[in-house]
Amino acid sequence: EAGDYFIRNLKPWGPLEEHELRPVPVPEKSAAARLQVQKKESEILLTRLDTLLGSRGVFFLLDEKGDALPTLKWAERFSSWRDQSLPAVAFVIGSSLGFSDEVRKRARGKFALGPQTLSHELARVVLLEQIYRALSVVHGHPYHNEGE
Repeated sequence: EAGDYFIRNLKPWGPLEEHELRPVPVPEKSAAARLQVQKKESEILLTRLDTLLGSRGVFFLLDEKGDALPTLKWAERFSSWRDQSLPAVAFVIGSSLGFSDEVRKRARGKFALGPQTLSHELARVVLLEQIYRALSVVHGHPYHNEGE
């Protein structure tokens, strides 16, 4: 419900689509099996991203080793993407197996929601809230209060 709240509130500022891919079952916990599943998930993810983003869209990974930005820096990024006339920007929350090297190579960058690992459901809510907060700054909405 919390994520849906932010999606509803983001609608006046532009289109937002959410796509969830089902994880590929991991038949066993061996390193080889996990690598095969990660490869299959990567193929599915990259195919979907290519379809959704086209040749000019970009995607970023949510990764605990990515850039942890304060809200005003997120807002600067959104403004920059608008100024670059990017037709689409996607944020990807990975499966429990993480991202393959191929996905990491094709991503435009990585963002962190903090140093901790979050469940997918919680990461979704935190990401959507941060997008809403950053776009509220971009659009001059009073939601974000920077404080001192």
